[in-house]
Amino acid sequence: MSEFLRSNPESFENEQESDPDIAELAVNGLSRVVGEQEDDTNDDDYYGEENYDDGEYYEEDDYDDDYGEERADFDEEKLTLQEIPLPAEILERYSFLSELPHGVAVMGGVARSIARKIITGEREPIRDIDLINITDEEGNSEVDYDSLDELSRKFMPDDYTFDHGVGNDTLDHYFRTRDFTVNQSLIKNGKLIVSNFAYNDFQENIIRPTYFEHPYDGDDISSRLFLKALMMRSVFSQISNSIPLIEDMEQPEYIGSFDIALFLNKAMSRGARTARIFTEDLADWDIISEEYAGRPVALAKALLEDVHTFEFRPSTDERFKDIQECEDMDGFFIPPAMSHYHASNPVIRRAIAEYEDDLDEPISSGKERASGYYTQAEYDEINRSSAYNDNTMIIVRH
Repeated sequence: MSEFLRSNPESFENEQESDPDIAELAVNGLSRVVGEQEDDTNDDDYYGEENYDDGEYYEEDDYDDDYGEERADFDEEKLTLQEIPLPAEILERYSFLSELPHGVAVMGGVARSIARKIITGEREPIRDIDLINITDEEGNSEVDYDSLDELSRKFMPDDYTFDHGVGNDTLDHYFRTRDFTVNQSLIKNGKLIVSNFAYNDFQENIIRPTYFEHPYDGDDISSRLFLKALMMRSVFSQISNSIPLIEDMEQPEYIGSFDIALFLNKAMSRGARTARIFTEDLADWDIISEEYAGRPVALAKALLEDVHTFEFRPSTDERFKDIQECEDMDGFFIPPAMSHYHASNPVIRRAIAEYEDDLDEPISSGKERASGYYTQAEYDEINRSSAYNDNTMIIVRH
């Protein structure tokens, strides 16, 4: 636990909720909700894989009515929330938070990154900003439509392009419908709001599905949820002194090429190092052949033989490529997109400039990038080439 929390009277050992909505949730718990959870990215809309059919498998065919043991310890009835005021250093580093009107919250990677920093002292890189407008239970908003639209344009340009701007949700529903416990985090009105499950799993470095996603042990886990856990592990393993553990999840019996391509694309967008670790994890779990371990470009080309309609492309906003850790930045990852908020320090500006100079240096065709980010030329080369070998099985588990 960080020094901040050791001296913080609002730790879980001594919960003191100041928000009446949170206090009510903590006292009464949360009831089960039926509904769909929104993913924190919108690549699905770009690729349209909701309608994709690889012609190989239908999960419904193997549906089993027998339930395993209920994960009662993680039932929403036991979920409580805690408010932690944001430290001055975070408010200073992420000064865009002061631009958000009352009621508009930061979710997704930025919220998780700030939560991890406060709880563990570790630093998780971010891809983009995701905002959510928290309404009351009747759907009343403190922010008008035009203001939300402007916030979407400014902070969520890629999402806005696909008609996914700032959405509306209640605090209750938001925390009951996350996919992983560590995503039960929210930055709202100058405070971190985090669930007891998230708090504990941040401390233990655990990637665990929520009760909402996985209420019974032994139930089938969707391939995308499992691959997302592996990708998160690839990221967390680079910033943590402990080994990230995936718990309460069993590997799906079938993982299709399209889903692998989708999450490989996400991993590549986070940089070559993350992509290499992700392919190594895929091989360790016997999801791909070992010959593709540490070779994301080769794997991407091979996958295109199975999923002809897929296009590899950068899915991280160019403004949010993470710069290397620098002592003068107190260990924070500061994306170039946020540099105009934070780079008053000339040392930080030089670090950003030096990093970006080497960020997109191309590599020769047929070679694997060791570090940095993939260039558009490299994505183009992947999409028009194929390394498929008829004697090689790309996907092991069918």
